[in-house]
Amino acid sequence: MSLPRGLLAFAGAIFVFQQAPAVFGDFGTWIDLATPFVVLGVAAAALWNTVPAARAVALVGAILYADGHGIHLSANDIRHHELTGEAARVAHFWDERFGHLEWHLGWLVLLAAFCLADTRRGGPGRSELIVALLLGWALFTNTVEGGDWGLTVAAAPAFVAWAIVRPRRAAAACAAAMLLAVALIGAWAIWQGGVPQFSEVGWL
Repeated sequence: MSLPRGLLAFAGAIFVFQQAPAVFGDFGTWIDLATPFVVLGVAAAALWNTVPAARAVALVGAILYADGHGIHLSANDIRHHELTGEAARVAHFWDERFGHLEWHLGWLVLLAAFCLADTRRGGPGRSELIVALLLGWALFTNTVEGGDWGLTVAAAPAFVAWAIVRPRRAAAACAAAMLLAVALIGAWAIWQGGVPQFSEVGWL
């Protein structure tokens, strides 16, 4: 798989598999089981023949992504039972705090691997604009609902600086995605007077 097609497929997999579970209720758990296999499978196919540095970064990102997603998924399913007291607090920590943070950090590291792998100079083309829209929306919805939107806000300047210092198409797409996500988070914060999860205001 070529890198441009791989990045587009990666963005599409993220867009579908990291959002579909919220739409399908209890069945969403079964969809979510496939998420790391699909997302990391696409990333591996796209980055397999790239430079060693990109593959090494991708491996780190994949480990964080798979581990964080697994922690989130299992703790989230446990929380569906009527837990109280210390058990509820512990399950909440592993789902809403550690699991989301590690999972989404792995996602950002995988994006960095795509940026490292890309040798195409210049700004984003049509494919990269689609990538930016898909990733930007997914970063907004996932990190707001995950309660770790600060990761996106913190990562945005780094990806923008990367796109300026080392102008490549993948970096431009990721920077544009970050800026879109930050703009949407800002709009949500202004509208809600804070950054509540969508489920907290009855949207999920």
